[in-house]
Amino acid sequence: MWYFRDFDFSDWLLYAMESPSTSGARGFARGNIFTREGVLVATVAQEGLIRPIKK
Repeated sequence: MWYFRDFDFSDWLLYAMESPSTSGARGFARGNIFTREGVLVATVAQEGLIRPIKK
């Protein structure tokens, strides 16, 4: 998580997420967190392993 500026964590925040790529059993997601005024305050990113469950 990367913080760009101070903000009130108890106020309303918008989390906008997208997953631009999934392939080869790997997935990537990123998101932006905005204040009520539309100011970007933080960005997050995560990569994960995706495998089917064997029965």
